[in-house]
Amino acid sequence: MQDFEKHKKNFFDFIDRIDKNEKVGIISHANCVDGMVSVVFMVEILKKKFPGMPAPFLGFIPYKIGILDEYDIIFNKKGIKKVFILDANVDMNQLEETEKFFDKFEVMFVDHHPLNPNLKMDNNIIKTPSVDCTSMVLYRLGNEFLKDKELIKLACIASISEFSFKDQDNLKFIQKHYSFNPENYKDSEIFKNVLKYNSLVTYYANDSNRAYEIILKKNYEEIERVNKEIDNEFERCIKDFEICAEKYFDNYLYFYYFKSNFSIGSRLGTTLSVKYKGSTIIMLSDISGTNLFKVSARNNSDKLIYPLNDMLRAGIVGLENAIGGGHANASGGSFMKKDLEVFKKQVIEFVKSKIEQ
Repeated sequence: MQDFEKHKKNFFDFIDRIDKNEKVGIISHANCVDGMVSVVFMVEILKKKFPGMPAPFLGFIPYKIGILDEYDIIFNKKGIKKVFILDANVDMNQLEETEKFFDKFEVMFVDHHPLNPNLKMDNNIIKTPSVDCTSMVLYRLGNEFLKDKELIKLACIASISEFSFKDQDNLKFIQKHYSFNPENYKDSEIFKNVLKYNSLVTYYANDSNRAYEIILKKNYEEIERVNKEIDNEFERCIKDFEICAEKYFDNYLYFYYFKSNFSIGSRLGTTLSVKYKGSTIIMLSDISGTNLFKVSARNNSDKLIYPLNDMLRAGIVGLENAIGGGHANASGGSFMKKDLEVFKKQVIEFVKSKIEQ
């Protein structure tokens, strides 16, 4: 992790400004193992640092325009002044909203998504390379407070879920605690746990606080039950993909619209991008109660022709109420259903321009 000592000093300088009787807010990415584990670590660090302090207010957020404005209202009502924002790519598509929020609250922002070059940087912003997932960053920063074996397990699970093992230091950390071969990672015992925790945050995508409590209480029976249900739905969608996916450029680009009661697009895309390595997989699904499609894009190639976050941003150009971004290999967003054909057309044009270079 680059600039570790500087980041650690800034991180604990911020924490040291918290009053032991103060209630703080923690905002993190919903429906995401890394986002969930980041909250577990952050709460544990604060609990060890300030025994008896009020429980932090937790907010698990989707990527959508206006979400920070909603929490502005919530935190003002609760008298919260200091906020941790974890694993949330809010600066990329919501820069004005983000900076307005930063002006109103004291914010420690820890994130491993690509940096918006226009974000005003200060000591309270820790942006790491994509390969250094937020959970691992927090684990390293707060290591003295996170010695418990179960917390180490969660650090490994989150790191594998984000492919952070592609960094040698992260890989060594995982291999220190578990038998893990990055060439055959799907065969490892720890990877089975990755799938189970992924199933948990997916199953409770609309109630992330419930997933958080299950992890804290180590309710393995519920984790196993949920995983079986998600697995069955996952296998159904994999079979449907083979029949229904739209294919372009000799199976290089796939669009797949699926219906499910569960938000499994990210997991589907990741699995299919491993099966069809080098291909770009775009998953589309309804966002319940809205006129929006959720989009998840994956490409597991070691040498990308283009970053997927650039592809999604090209796809939503000119579309109202659209948002898109993320990592080079894994990105997501949303757009209005009426704009589906425009989105597809713009993505296809973008991909064609890149593969013909």
